[in-house]
Amino acid sequence: MSFFRLKDLIRAVRVCKTATDERNVIRRESAAIRTSFKEVESQDARFVNVQKLLYIYLLGFPVQFGQLECLKLAASARFSDKRVGYLGVTLLLDEKQDILTLLTNSLKNDMNNPDDYIVGLALSTLSCVASAEVANDLADEVERLLDSPRSYLRKKAALAAVRIVRREPDLADAFVRRAGPLIGDRHHGVQTAGVALLEELCMHSQEALDAGRALVPTLVRQLRTLATTEAAPEHSVRGINDPFMQIALMRVMRTVARGSQAAADELNDVLALVATLDDAASNVGTAMLYECAVTALAIPSDAPLRVLAINLLGKFLANSDNNARYVALATLSTAVITEAPSVQRHRDTVLQCMCDDDISIRRRALDLSFALINAQNAKHIITEILRVLPRADLEFRSSMVYRLSAAITLFADSHEWHVERMLRVLSLGGNYLNARDLFKFIRLVAADADETLQRRATRISFALLERDISQDKMVVAGAWLIGEYADLLVARSQRASDAEVAAPKSPGLDEDDLDILGALGRPIQESKPEGSPEAGGAPGAIGLDEDLPEAIPEPAAVVRLLSAIARSSSVSASARQVALTALAKVAGRFADQPAVVASIRTTLGQFSHSMDQEVQTRAVEFDKLLSRELDGVRAAVVERMPVPEYAEIPYEEYVLNPTAMRMKALTIIKRPAMDPADLIGASPGGDAKAAAAAAAEASKQSVVSDLLNLMDEAPSAATSSPPPLQQNRMDSIADLLSSTSLSPIPTSPAVTSPRTTHAITSNEDLDREYEVFNSNGLRILLTPSKRPSAPQVLDIQAKFVNAGETAISGLAFLVAVPKSQKIQIHPPSGQHISAGASVEQLLRVSNPGKSAVRLRMKVAFVADGEKHESMFDYGGFPASVF
Repeated sequence: MSFFRLKDLIRAVRVCKTATDERNVIRRESAAIRTSFKEVESQDARFVNVQKLLYIYLLGFPVQFGQLECLKLAASARFSDKRVGYLGVTLLLDEKQDILTLLTNSLKNDMNNPDDYIVGLALSTLSCVASAEVANDLADEVERLLDSPRSYLRKKAALAAVRIVRREPDLADAFVRRAGPLIGDRHHGVQTAGVALLEELCMHSQEALDAGRALVPTLVRQLRTLATTEAAPEHSVRGINDPFMQIALMRVMRTVARGSQAAADELNDVLALVATLDDAASNVGTAMLYECAVTALAIPSDAPLRVLAINLLGKFLANSDNNARYVALATLSTAVITEAPSVQRHRDTVLQCMCDDDISIRRRALDLSFALINAQNAKHIITEILRVLPRADLEFRSSMVYRLSAAITLFADSHEWHVERMLRVLSLGGNYLNARDLFKFIRLVAADADETLQRRATRISFALLERDISQDKMVVAGAWLIGEYADLLVARSQRASDAEVAAPKSPGLDEDDLDILGALGRPIQESKPEGSPEAGGAPGAIGLDEDLPEAIPEPAAVVRLLSAIARSSSVSASARQVALTALAKVAGRFADQPAVVASIRTTLGQFSHSMDQEVQTRAVEFDKLLSRELDGVRAAVVERMPVPEYAEIPYEEYVLNPTAMRMKALTIIKRPAMDPADLIGASPGGDAKAAAAAAAEASKQSVVSDLLNLMDEAPSAATSSPPPLQQNRMDSIADLLSSTSLSPIPTSPAVTSPRTTHAITSNEDLDREYEVFNSNGLRILLTPSKRPSAPQVLDIQAKFVNAGETAISGLAFLVAVPKSQKIQIHPPSGQHISAGASVEQLLRVSNPGKSAVRLRMKVAFVADGEKHESMFDYGGFPASVF
């Protein structure tokens, strides 16, 4: 049965009880329509059938067989047929289909029709489905209609021109001269379409961009008029005069003023006016303020306006509308690259958004929180992120743990803080830590920590494992530390009484308790007082405001814990294997206690028949090692391992801010402890006012931009004062990427020079010290070396020697190279130098062209209570080094 009218079909669909009934109705009707197309040539029947097809299409069913009928209907002489036909074309066809070329003639004829509404239908269809071929064929007709006396047609033609330029950029120049009159039109619809056309033209044509910049005064005047005059009833939206037009004007301003200081200067006042007149009480006002803020940040606007834009976005974070908060967080993640000090003012609000109910807001807040980390606030932000980690969404935890490890490594000011924070990360998110970061932590404790820190880390690990063995990487790290430093774990320090007060004895869990611990992979429940931060949280959780617990167990308790880990089915096979290895190590540490060794051998014997081949092999071999026949070699086998060595893999430059990766720029990285204004590379004897302005500008940029100004091709003695910074900050960063690469390497602060094992010794100019600085008690010595695997890279070991009688603190060292070279700076081994002592820092200079190595250096330090700073050049390396 076929339904003659569309109303009948709609009624039949609505009365269907199930989806199956609806599909049957649509299937029967589609078959009837297909038959009608083949047998009936009536235009009236085609008109009704196409309407029904469009309704079926809206329900989600395939109707591609009706495409040609839509074209036939569009070619009809009646307006009603054309309206339905063109509607079908826009819905059922796209620019990739060859059948669209059949529409070109109909569109051309209708554009020359004396009926304006038929012309409007053709222009609207062209705006939706025009391909490159159709655009080329009809561009002249659209250009002619842009001069139509009817505003209705000018608006439609402008929108069609947008589509033509988008699909065929080569035609952009033909419409450039038309954009100005359209923007100056009295009709708001024509103005809005003209602004959209100008924006599209500026993206594809330099001529259009120049013309757009010439129209900036007109754009400013129109935006000011809209912002200050009372809205007409037909244009008012919640009391704002034509917000669509205002937003369109700000968008095109953003396009034409990007990279142009002159154009940006003309926009400063009007953008500040819009920002102060509108409010965020409604969605319309929020949209206006958002566009204003984005425009101010996208162009080289004045510093006060940029601060105002950041503050507007900061207010959005307190908005009840989730959409406003989301776009604010997304924009601030981009703005933090160049406007870090201003964004830092809203740090607390951003951190609160990490606990928002909306998952998309939590994701954006986490990204922005990591991007905000710098040397001054690292401890606070990392602590707040650690608070969120236990209850964070599972999909976020891997990324959070990875970036937490990177932040802790990059911004650790001491080994003690580094180890303590990594232990907290392991205890809260050890299941999500990657193997590389776990190895870095173990190497840090083994290579850089002193005996006191090794003892504390081992005791903390033991206490944490007594509470919980559900975090796999925590189990691996803890078992390794216990095996290596079991003698430090149980030994009393010289201040035994103080140690026992600060680190109470382990409760000494009995065998049954540890069996339960190993089986369940979670801590034994501990009562928490009501109202405490841990109450109702994860069992055994340690508050971030509390010190990590330390345990001083007896040897028997150590054996019982490792045995429980080895028997646990909840930990990974690798963790059980490490636990067995730790048991063998412990047996060597307590060889003078036969009862402990016997207990360990009993435990190992239990695993000699394990189903896991690796566990069984280890158990049998370790049990054999502890037998009397191997007493002579046991001590050498179980002694402490040497410091692990591995090829350093640096963190990605965008690890803390993925937005920076998408923008091809660098985010804030580790900044030395010095005033941001001091990092600018002002020339000696330069104009004080220009240097102060440059310093103020540099305070808003990362250390990357500071180094850009630090290095110049001309010698420092001949360098004049730096020119005013009139280009976009993003351009500065983009320029930097083509000249100097500064990548902080997340190694432990004690950096070992590669020349100790891989240096080339055949060149006598290498591996010798060159003194480059000697003033105020500080000497700087540079030692170049090269590796056979990287002949184009020069490793320079910088040695800072305190030749004075008092300590030096706050050491900060910056280095830049010419554009033909690239430099990579490792963290120094310390920033405090005692009298007669020294610290080292590794520099790596990539020099593909093998040109002369020339360094511009800036050093700042505090000695005798006074701050000293110097900038100097050095190019004294012999040419033979390359």
